[in-house]
Amino acid sequence: MAQAPATLVRRATDAATTKAWLAAIDAHPAWRDRSSTHVGAFNSFSSSLRLAAVTSLDSVEIAGVLLRGEVGATCRDRLGDELACDIDQSWVRRQYAPARCPSGHTPHSWHQDGALAFDFLAHPVPSPVDALLVMVTCWIALSACGFDAPGLEFAASDRPDLLRPEALTDTAVRAGHDASAFEHPILEPGDCLVFGGSVLHHTYVTPTMRNDRTSLEIRLFNANRIASRLRGDRFAILK
Repeated sequence: MAQAPATLVRRATDAATTKAWLAAIDAHPAWRDRSSTHVGAFNSFSSSLRLAAVTSLDSVEIAGVLLRGEVGATCRDRLGDELACDIDQSWVRRQYAPARCPSGHTPHSWHQDGALAFDFLAHPVPSPVDALLVMVTCWIALSACGFDAPGLEFAASDRPDLLRPEALTDTAVRAGHDASAFEHPILEPGDCLVFGGSVLHHTYVTPTMRNDRTSLEIRLFNANRIASRLRGDRFAILK
């Protein structure tokens, strides 16, 4: 039987902290000026902003807040006690209600976070057995999502292999799973989803949604098992 694709931790951050993080993110000029001014920090197609670009926030401090409670226990259960945060792969994500989408913006399609930095073109089929990174994503909702604002949809799967792009179309993913395998949780501000690198997920958005969503992604690894393809990233050991 397939395991639940993600662990949902309610109120992983308190209301005041969540509100302060959102205010700091909202103040960043990239949301108003979506041009190449912020090249390297902002992706206008997915409306993604590197957390490091929000100078008043610190991904390591945010990770520390999360790790104090149930989120930390879940991450250590999956990765071990020595955790490292990939600073360069900590992101702010903003998804829009369909009627409010900026020009050129597209929701995230089906993917596995464990494919991070993998070069599909350089590796023929099948992918190497160790191609899928062992990691955990902590996905924090800073605004309500999943009902009237875009959230995430997961496809439960027992396959720990890296899926090729041709297997990640919506048609292919749905054909490979029973309808019962799909989940799209409803989250409140401060709730956190914790899931591994093999988990299939994408943006869940419906035509009737009226509100936008902002979220944070913190990516964690075993500090002693950093994959060679991530060696160029900045990592911080978490206490």
